[in-house]
This record gives sequence, structure tokens and C-alpha cells, in this order.
Amino acid sequence: MISHYPRFREGAAPGLVPKLGGLPWGLPVRLWPVCKECGRPMSHLAQLPAAAPELPLAQGEVLFLFKCEWDSVCSFWEFDAGANAAFTVPQSQLGELATEPPADAGDGPPAVLSELGVVSWRTDDDGAPPELEDAFYDDARYFELPQDIAHPHNWASAWRTKSGGVPYWTANGVQQSPPGRMLLQIDNWVELEGGGSAEVANFCSDGTAYVFVDRSQTPPAYSMFINR
Repeated sequence: MISHYPRFREGAAPGLVPKLGGLPWGLPVRLWPVCKECGRPMSHLAQLPAAAPELPLAQGEVLFLFKCEWDSVCSFWEFDAGANAAFTVPQSQLGELATEPPADAGDGPPAVLSELGVVSWRTDDDGAPPELEDAFYDDARYFELPQDIAHPHNWASAWRTKSGGVPYWTANGVQQSPPGRMLLQIDNWVELEGGGSAEVANFCSDGTAYVFVDRSQTPPAYSMFINR
């Protein structure tokens, strides 16, 4: 199946550009998510404006991702614990400046993650035949797949952050199954254009974040979880 693989660089241009980390552009501060477990503001993980075919969101929508990065070790890896957030905002509702994070009354603002800008996208086949797509969402069926289909690239970093196609699961397989299908996934480490790599966030040291979309709902519902 066809997937789109981003190329990253350190830092990003100001404005509504696709990126990981840094500060979200124009997000109304009232929409900044607060962790339901510790009650403190989450850290901004990504802003991703709609772009065809790389990010198939509704026209004019921007996907924002957040997760709790406090040392309280909230359950940020679970899709329904309230310690991470995935949602879209119409571009028309965004402001014209980067949004500073709100501060917790006792601990100050949340950590600002390293900013990694998306330079371009590479389109490639992820190695999964379309007729086997459903097997990637069922743990028993997934482990019955041939190795060259289940993980054809031997978990190489360049293939583990992508949009579209089927989930490239970790060695632990299908650990969580929120409603819908995978929209994109972000590995703990990403390769940088020109060489080197950068850590994205705390994904349990070696995990991958998966963003799912449930298009059976109106508007579509988004969720995120970390799989190790």
C-alpha cells in the first residue's frame, strides 16, 4: 500500500507549516489540552496542516497532537486515558502567532519539545498488499503474516514515521486497537536530512506513536497511542 514518508530538519519556518514539537501556530490557548491524570498542560507534539495526498484531512483543517511530558509518568501511551490529545482545528480559527503554553499553577509551563520541520515527503510502497490490510488490525492474524509483509524493512528508522498505508507495528504487534484506521505514525527517533537523527519525545524510550481516525463519526474522531 502507498505511504508517505516525511524528511525532517532541525527547526521549522514560522507559520502554519508541518512540523513536530516547538510551539503550535495560532492555536487558541483555550484549546490547549490539559492532562486528565495530573491536571497540567500537555506538551505540543505536532502540527500538520491538511495536504493531499500526504495528509488526507478535510480541506482547511490542521491536525494538532499533544502528550503529557511531566515526570508524573501519566499514561500518555493509552488512547483513552486523557494523557494525550489528537484533534483538528479549522485554519480559519487559528491566529497569526505562535501560541505560548499555559503555565501550571505549581510547576510552570510544560516542556517545549525540539522543533523538527518537515522538508518534503517521499512516496513509496509500504510492502503490504491491500487485500491484507485488515490483518494489520487483528493481533492473531497479524502474527500469521509472512515476515516480509509484517515488517519488510526490519524496523529501519526511515520507514517507521509515515502517513497512510498500514501500521508498521513494533515487535510487540497490535497492542491497542482504537476505532478507525491509522492516519499516521511517528517513531521515537527520526532521521534528519543531511545526516544524524533527533529524539521526538518520550515514547517510552523506543516506542512509536500511532494516530488513528474514525471516519464513521461526524466530524471524524482522532486518537493517539504509543506502542512499544
